[in-house]
Amino acid sequence: TEQKVLYDRNAEAQDAQLAKLTADAAEHKAAFDKLFVDTAEHKAQYDRDAAAQLAKLTADAGKYKVSCNKVLADSAEETAQLQREAAAAEAHMEKLRADAAIQKAQFDRDSVAQEAQLAKMTADAAELQAGFNKLTADNCEQQAQLDKAAADAAEVKAGYDRFLVDSGEQKAQVCLVFWEAAVAGS
Repeated sequence: TEQKVLYDRNAEAQDAQLAKLTADAAEHKAAFDKLFVDTAEHKAQYDRDAAAQLAKLTADAGKYKVSCNKVLADSAEETAQLQREAAAAEAHMEKLRADAAIQKAQFDRDSVAQEAQLAKMTADAAELQAGFNKLTADNCEQQAQLDKAAADAAEVKAGYDRFLVDSGEQKAQVCLVFWEAAVAGS
């Protein structure tokens, strides 16, 4: 009767409203599930990118360290060679000085011609001194290059440490997003 018709209409309206609420809830849940999946995919991609970048930086740092070690080894060998040459030049120069002194005494006793020969030997000694000075300057330059290589290696290590800190902060931010999404979902 009329009351039953009115009741049926109300029941149909409530059923329709319940169906709409159920559909809206399912749509919101699907959107949340998609957001969760997208966030997980984004995190996975971020982790892959961070791992690849870290691997590249590690490989680059390894290559640079090998290069620095080679420079250090080469520089040490060159320094040792320069020191050997400098010692030989110094010994030779000392011998020339001693010889020159002996010959000067003889030249003073003998003749003006011998004084000319002494002058030549003195010039040779000066040339050896100049060579010794050049070897010493080259040794200083090698040491400066070695110091620069060590400073460059320290700079690369500092950049790598900064990257590790930045990666940790970014990972913490992603974890915070997951946590907030989980809290909002519950």
